[in-house]
Amino acid sequence: MLLDTENGEKLLCEEMEAGDLRLCRVFGSVDTLILPEKTEGKKIVSIGAYCFAEKGRLTSELAKEAEDAGLGDGTQLKEGLLRPLSGSYLREAVLPDTVTCLEAYAFYNCRKLNQLTVGAALTEVNSDAFMNCRSLNTLILRAHADEATGLPFLLNQLTAELSVEFCGDGKRKVRLLYPEYSESYEEIGPAHIFSLHVEGEGYRARKQFVNGRLDARGYDTVFEKASNEEQFLTLMKMALNRLEYPYELSEAAKARYQAYIAAHEIKVLEQLVRAEDEALLESLCTSPLISNEAIQAAVVQAVSQGWTRGVAGIIRWRNQLSAE
Repeated sequence: MLLDTENGEKLLCEEMEAGDLRLCRVFGSVDTLILPEKTEGKKIVSIGAYCFAEKGRLTSELAKEAEDAGLGDGTQLKEGLLRPLSGSYLREAVLPDTVTCLEAYAFYNCRKLNQLTVGAALTEVNSDAFMNCRSLNTLILRAHADEATGLPFLLNQLTAELSVEFCGDGKRKVRLLYPEYSESYEEIGPAHIFSLHVEGEGYRARKQFVNGRLDARGYDTVFEKASNEEQFLTLMKMALNRLEYPYELSEAAKARYQAYIAAHEIKVLEQLVRAEDEALLESLCTSPLISNEAIQAAVVQAVSQGWTRGVAGIIRWRNQLSAE
């Protein structure tokens, strides 16, 4: 069946048991998709196989329905405003809380997809749902960090560096960075026994869950070993995220993160100036953790890139610390 949304998209769906819907294809005119929880009174509970792939795998009945509606066969761009939201076109997707399942290859070859928002009920993620989603770097969960979610299953398929945000009640409560990791198999001897070889602490970070709930303290234990293996930018983001959103952050872990930031303070501030990240700059400039030498280097960096607002802000924020 072909259904319309309030935003003008057309959803090609199959009706499942209990009248719920499997989404098979989406047609629209913008590269950001916000799916409704219900369409014509029916809930979308599953994102079908190859739904957002560049070339869909529609049944003959659904392909004919799309053709009859002037949308081609669901895989080719037709003249007009609507096109398949898939492949290299889709950049951001927001799935409703009703979605519980991603079927195999749901986002296959969505190379431009960089942000995905899901609910806590999404706990079934089938094989290769995100194959070749090379730009996906932000995952937002509409859930609190102490809730059981499908995050462990999502992380199992996302091996690139990924920022994860828990946004319960619509407000960001926790943000974590999961470093990239890689897997390979090595053959051992003539018996054709294969051993799994993993590189990168991102693998261990992704295993820090208990019954689907985030184990923040377990995540913090990863940082010590990661400090010897991961690159500076990755470690900086991990540390700043935990200090900014200290959910279940122990004093010992806090001290480790602070020590890393202090040891690399000039590089940290320079990176934040380049990104013009005023919120984090204000937090660090007003902290006794950061030396005056690092503040001066940050001012020089801001001047060199012509960021006058940043220059004024860094000086003002540092003066606030002196006034206390």
